[in-house]
Amino acid sequence: MEEKYRDICESLDWYIVSEEDGYIELEKYSPAGEDFIMTVPAKLFVREVQEYASDFDVDDHIEMWIEARHNGVQGVPNTRTLVEDAEAIQDMLDELAEALSAAR
Repeated sequence: MEEKYRDICESLDWYIVSEEDGYIELEKYSPAGEDFIMTVPAKLFVREVQEYASDFDVDDHIEMWIEARHNGVQGVPNTRTLVEDAEAIQDMLDELAEALSAAR
């Protein structure tokens, strides 16, 4: 990963978990405390982050957590919090994608 991209990730509080096997793993906590991790191919990193952001589905993310709660996963917040948090995750992803794109 280029240093300028590393700096952008870190300035937006994305933690670089690993850079192995041609992939970069980034982590950031959502406002509701979800340990959100995304893994993208290192090659064409900026484009891959942009695609990840555009492909993120807020509704699917909410449904995943509601289903998890119904299956006994402890600590899943109420639905209103899940909605707000999933929208915040989308904003986090969009912000990262835009900042990386602007640095090209």
